[in-house]
Amino acid sequence: MSGTPTENEIQTQWRNAVDILETLRAHYDTVHMGAGQTFDTLTQSLEGVYLPDEYARMMSSMRAQLSTMVGGAVASGIITPALYEYTAILGKEAGYRQPGDIFTALYEHFIDNSLTVKSRQITYDTATAGGSNIGNGTITRLTEDENGFDLEACTVERKQFICRGDKNSGTNEHAELFEMIGEAAGPDNLERGSYGSGDAARTTITCRHAGTGAGGSLLTNSSFSTYSGGATPRFASWTEESGGNHISQDTSNFYKSHVGATVDASLAMAGGHGDIVLSQPLANMRVRRLDAFTPYFLRIMVNKTIGSATDGSVTLTLGQTTKTVALSAIGSGWQEITLDADQGCWFKQFNQDEVAVKISWTGSSSGTLLIDDCLFGPWTLIDGTYWCLRHTAATPVNWLRNDIVEFTDTGGAPGTGILQYWLWVSGFGYLPHTTGTPTFTDPT
Repeated sequence: MSGTPTENEIQTQWRNAVDILETLRAHYDTVHMGAGQTFDTLTQSLEGVYLPDEYARMMSSMRAQLSTMVGGAVASGIITPALYEYTAILGKEAGYRQPGDIFTALYEHFIDNSLTVKSRQITYDTATAGGSNIGNGTITRLTEDENGFDLEACTVERKQFICRGDKNSGTNEHAELFEMIGEAAGPDNLERGSYGSGDAARTTITCRHAGTGAGGSLLTNSSFSTYSGGATPRFASWTEESGGNHISQDTSNFYKSHVGATVDASLAMAGGHGDIVLSQPLANMRVRRLDAFTPYFLRIMVNKTIGSATDGSVTLTLGQTTKTVALSAIGSGWQEITLDADQGCWFKQFNQDEVAVKISWTGSSSGTLLIDDCLFGPWTLIDGTYWCLRHTAATPVNWLRNDIVEFTDTGGAPGTGILQYWLWVSGFGYLPHTTGTPTFTDPT
């Protein structure tokens, strides 16, 4: 066969090749490898002098060969030629020669042309804290990419986050270190759906705080500790866009301390004087550039109770991404306002000419609103999705060693979203997808 295939023809060849992979996987997993299946039946029947040793060696060799046939290297070998064929269709990206670059261009091609594959249909769990925990923080996860698609290149399993370092065991107070442990990996590529990520995905994550160092906010003066009532601006590194005469520092009431703190304080906004807006441009932050391929987390803790603030709205802004919450909808004591964990967290969505973090209280009539612990930083990538460990409780208690938070995802089984599944196994990632009828259909 020669000539330049059309996109439909490329997809047909890709689909037919993956069909072979999937047929082999399903046959190996459901006929040969499980309990009561052919390999187990032979193993249970072994006896004698020669047969047990010889058949055990034979099965070991056969299993290794079967595992290779449905492994990532073979899957990548099947998909890579299809990517090279796609370069004739990708326009300005046609010059890419590395498979990973071509795949990124293919993803954009799917976005631009509303193309999809079948979703793996993963249900992402939310945090469950251990019953014996001392610390009362939480972990939030971002499972959506910059275009609103689920991050489907991940292992479906139970993930446990266990505190391994607290202030008494080698890390700073407020910056406790957690280890992520998934479920045990399988011995090879067979029965992959019954196993987890194993040691390959094991990593650590640090609790977010308003100070410097590991886990620290990218903002300068995140906790409003550096203040001078006679200066302009009053709070170092923050620009008073409006209402500057009606802000002050409260050193008696604050959310929590942080690594390196010399003054514990909060920002106090006096209501009834029009809009109060503070911002911090990228030029004033602890970094001068953001990663275009990384999502960012932003939150503040607010307290309307101490100063009897009752009305108006609080708006949290990162570039073009905003979150507005009516004060009447906020509970008593310290409460968190955070950007939604969705595509708005990604650089592509919030980028603008002058990126800045902004905090606003508008429409107020009276009272004082306290703001503290403004955390801004990158989400942490772990096994294909993004995570943020922090404190949100009205009365925060720091973590202690062996505190635990866990997540148990479901769905995503082999045979669900076949093209997408093999993209994940191959190491390429995922394509835009749908739970309905995709434009690039699975093998049948």
